[in-house]
Amino acid sequence: MSESFLRQQFPIFDLQKVELPWVYFDSGATTQKPQSVIDTINQFYTQQNANVHRASHRVSAATTESFEQARKEVATFIHAASEKEIIWTKGTTESINLVASVLAKGHISAGDEIVLTALEHHANIVPWQQIAIELGLRIRVIPVDEDGVLQLDKAKGLITNKTALVAIGHVSNALGNINPVAHIITLAKKYGALTLIDGAQAIAHLPVDVQALACDFYVFSGHKIFGPTGVGVLYGRQVLLEGLPPYQTGGEMIDKVSFSGTTFQGLPFKFEAGTPNIAGVLGLGAAISFVRTYQPVIYAVEHALYGALVDGLKKINGMRLWGDLNNSICVQSFSIAEVNNQDMGLLLNEHNIAVRVGHHCAMPLMQALGIDGTVRVSLSCYNTLDEVQHFLQVLEGIVHTLRPHIHCDRIFEHTASKPSLTLINENVPIADSEIKDKKSPIDIGAMPLALSIQQASSWDETYRQIMLAGKQLNKLPSDDYIGQYEVMGCESQVWLKCDKQGNYLALSAYSPSKIVRGLLAIIFEPLAHLTIKQIELFDLHAYLDELGLGRHVSQSRGNGLQAVIEQVKAYVKGVI
Repeated sequence: MSESFLRQQFPIFDLQKVELPWVYFDSGATTQKPQSVIDTINQFYTQQNANVHRASHRVSAATTESFEQARKEVATFIHAASEKEIIWTKGTTESINLVASVLAKGHISAGDEIVLTALEHHANIVPWQQIAIELGLRIRVIPVDEDGVLQLDKAKGLITNKTALVAIGHVSNALGNINPVAHIITLAKKYGALTLIDGAQAIAHLPVDVQALACDFYVFSGHKIFGPTGVGVLYGRQVLLEGLPPYQTGGEMIDKVSFSGTTFQGLPFKFEAGTPNIAGVLGLGAAISFVRTYQPVIYAVEHALYGALVDGLKKINGMRLWGDLNNSICVQSFSIAEVNNQDMGLLLNEHNIAVRVGHHCAMPLMQALGIDGTVRVSLSCYNTLDEVQHFLQVLEGIVHTLRPHIHCDRIFEHTASKPSLTLINENVPIADSEIKDKKSPIDIGAMPLALSIQQASSWDETYRQIMLAGKQLNKLPSDDYIGQYEVMGCESQVWLKCDKQGNYLALSAYSPSKIVRGLLAIIFEPLAHLTIKQIELFDLHAYLDELGLGRHVSQSRGNGLQAVIEQVKAYVKGVI
């Protein structure tokens, strides 16, 4: 059985018929779905749509049986002692919040400590912070070394008899490290502390045995293991779950209700208020069945893909690989000297290669490493060695594009032949009283940067001109890279300063992204031609469309540029 056989199980790759092949290297965010999962969900809605547990009719009974069989599938898959220990949730985040909420109701008290690690996803930080604030707890953090590998020796001094809970990711979502959770669980048990393992990134890539680990709680999301979104699992040891109060109350989880009092059902229903995500649960059951069927092949394919990826990345000049390369799932984070991560991600997208760029919901980790983010490649069993090699070749080309020093005088080399398009001739006088009824006067033919973009012959030429345009940006001094001038809502960091000069504005800005600097220069160019009152009428999206840039600017980046324009307009309103 080969990697091509596994890939054939995922119909999305056959349906993505585009000019460039779609390379999906973002499985850490969500995995694609095999046909068996899709068929199971479709079958539920087309053939067996009925509520579970309470109804007495035939279809409901059959659906309930399938629903509970999925619970047994999960229990067997992670080696739980009983299906009663499997609680359905919306996903990892809700599972963690559930545990935090119920533990806060009398099982943790002021003076207790919660131990986390510097590697944690925000979902395994913020819930604990909130109950720490509420109850007067202390959060302690096991640090990482300069590569982002957990410093296990430091855990011994942090886990003490004051520790009420240790919550740790089985695998780092940002770096791919496999953490020594068994060792930490043993250490926590020595002091009587509870343990919660975030298995969101581990569940599809490693065998999980909760009894062998001896953890108290284990959580994961269905969409990380080829299942649907909106469904997840909380495993908890039965004796613990039985002693904890309900998380939410309402239908399904009750035994008897009267105005004099209410009693609750036993496990697992005590924690499953309301109508559940039935289709999601059935889909997750099918996903678990898929993994159990092909597990050895899945692991072998992913191991080969990861080895090829790391070997290729090491050959790129300036490459910095983060994490533990010898103890990782098929996820690799990297950064490259003198190359902005956001720029890499944007240009990879233009080659139809999907990766994740940023802090990966792990801001404290990035702060510990002294970086603002990474490029993360996360593979799965449906990827191929050909895709890895294609990605490496494209990445080398992108690095060459982003890193060389190009002379500024080349920026206007394509600006002579095509007639300019004029939205409104700026030479036509517009009285202040007429401004409300007219668009801002923008003559593209009078703006070299805009014209160079409009006349670019291909998308790679467009991006070359954008980056060259960045050299024309009026750069903000580094002393002004402060909160006062930071534009919130940008995909990349942007600092902006506005100065009134008569009836016009002088704009200066900076971003670590070459592409963002270029885009800023391009949108500042028409603003320099407009009076302060005319700037109020500037339509960013219409302007980008006029230049042919609309399709090259992602929604998040477009929103960031709009945030810049809104800040300019806010300044204008304050000085008029």
